[in-house]
Amino acid sequence: MANSAPRFFTSETIKRKDRSQIVSVKTGITEIDLHITGLNKKEVSVISGVPGSGKSSWLSQLALQVVDSGHKVVLYSGELEESRVYDWLELQAAGKWNTKKHPNYENFYYVSGNSIRDDIRAWLAQKLFIYNNEYGSGVGELMDSLEECIVHKKVDVIILDNLMSMDIGADAYDKNDKQSQYMKGLKKFTRENDVHTILVAHPRKAMGFLRRDDISGTSDLVNLADNLFVIHRVNADFKRLSKATFGWKVDSTIYNYDNVIEICKNRDFGVQDYFVGLYYEKETKRFKNTQDEERHYGWEREITEDTQYKLPFDL
Repeated sequence: MANSAPRFFTSETIKRKDRSQIVSVKTGITEIDLHITGLNKKEVSVISGVPGSGKSSWLSQLALQVVDSGHKVVLYSGELEESRVYDWLELQAAGKWNTKKHPNYENFYYVSGNSIRDDIRAWLAQKLFIYNNEYGSGVGELMDSLEECIVHKKVDVIILDNLMSMDIGADAYDKNDKQSQYMKGLKKFTRENDVHTILVAHPRKAMGFLRRDDISGTSDLVNLADNLFVIHRVNADFKRLSKATFGWKVDSTIYNYDNVIEICKNRDFGVQDYFVGLYYEKETKRFKNTQDEERHYGWEREITEDTQYKLPFDL
C-alpha cells in the first residue's frame, strides 16, 4: 500500500503541534517539573548513578507519583524480589508519621499498623503492577508481557530496573550492538504504545565526577534518550570531585542537600547540566523538595479534581 504522506514537508504542510495535547506525567520533584514539565508520554528517560546514589529510592517514589497523578505504572526489577520492591513502596507511601524504628536495628523502619498497610494496598490495587521475574528476563518475553499489561491494564509509565539484568542475547563481542538494537526497539515500543519508559543504565567505573559519557554500554543509550538523569549522593567523593570538575566553592548551597538529581539532557526544552538538590528522609526513603515537606499520597486523603493530573499547558 502506497504511503499517502508527503516525502518532504514545507511550511504550508507542517501542522502546528499543540503542546496542550502532550501528556506529561509529573515527577513530584518541583525543580524538575518546573524545567521540563514532567515525563512526556511517547518518550524514553534513562537514569544512572553509582551504587548507593539513590536510584531505587527515586524509582519507587516515581511509581507512587504516577499513581498519585491518576495514572498507572508497571515496574520491572531484575535484581529484587517483588516483596522487597513493594516493602520499599509501602514505606514511602506511608509517610514518616506512620512509621516506627525497629528496636534492634539502626536504619530499619517499618509501617506501623495493619490498617495503614491495608489502605495503601487498596490505593495501589490495579494501578501499580510489578513484573514476576519467574517469567524470565529475556527481552522478548519481557516486552511481550509489558505490552500485554499496557493493553489490558491501561498502563501509562514503564520502569525498567535495569538494563544489565535483562537478557538481550548479547555476548562480550556484540554487547554494544545488541544494546543499540534494544534501545532503538524500546523507543519504537514506547511511541507505539503511548507510554513513558524509564530505563536504568549503570555507569562504568569512573575516576572523576560521573558524567553522561560514563554510562556503560553503547552511546545510543544516551544519544537516543529523550531525558537523561544522573543521581548523585552528596558525600565526600561528590564534594571533592565536583569541586575539581566545576570549581564549586566549599560553601556552595548544593552541598547542603543529601542527594542531587542532575538533568544531563532534555530533548524537549534543551535543558542540560542542571542540578536539583533534594533532602533524603531515612525513615521513609523519600526524596523531599524541602526539609519540612510532608507529602500525603492518595490513600491518606480524598482525591479531588484539584489533585488530579492536569496538562502542563493551558488550552
